[in-house]
Amino acid sequence: MPIPDDELGLMVRRHAVRHTPPAALAGRIAQALRSEAGTTAAAAPAVPVHGRRNRRGWWQGLVGFGAGAATAWGLALVLLAAPMAPQDALGEAVAANHVRSLMASHLADVASTDQHTVKPWFAGKLDFSPPVVDLAAEGFALTGGRLDYLDGRTVAALVYRSGPHVINLFVWPAADAKAQAPAFSTRQGYQLAHWAQGGMQAWAVSDLNAAELRNFTTLLRERTAPPAAQ
Repeated sequence: MPIPDDELGLMVRRHAVRHTPPAALAGRIAQALRSEAGTTAAAAPAVPVHGRRNRRGWWQGLVGFGAGAATAWGLALVLLAAPMAPQDALGEAVAANHVRSLMASHLADVASTDQHTVKPWFAGKLDFSPPVVDLAAEGFALTGGRLDYLDGRTVAALVYRSGPHVINLFVWPAADAKAQAPAFSTRQGYQLAHWAQGGMQAWAVSDLNAAELRNFTTLLRERTAPPAAQ
């Protein structure tokens, strides 16, 4: 039994609220809708001037247009339902945890600018030891750390500040020891950086501009790089 257009539209809108599609996906949907509308318009007969036969053709055209619109809505629903890539989903979770930490005013379980206080605090609370460095001299001051939850596990969250800007740095063991160069993206209006180094993967997120977050990422990777093999 066909789903009424208004009910189908409500389903699409509800799904869109729960899952905001990436810009590339939104472009694909828009292109599909434009293509479908163009195909339907080309197939529909011209509006008749008079006569029972012409009126019948007009109604057939209207039915054809409705069927095309329903097909386009169905295609939009399928595209919206397509699962996000794992890294995209993780990036969304990182941005969401950053926002949550700001809203709950729970940035740090241990508030300290001393890396020798923050790093030992994680001992016994995690099954790994996160690298902790202070970049205050470079304009990125360590202000504390806390436990957070990402990728199905408990992770370390290190908190830095640059003027009024907060940077959350999430760190946990990588799936393999392979190093990964930084990849940058934007989620929910925030800048993100993701890389892997020294057996750890890291995500940095902040409302800093893109150039400042790149600078933070470069400095941090230089200070936490494993020593070169002798």
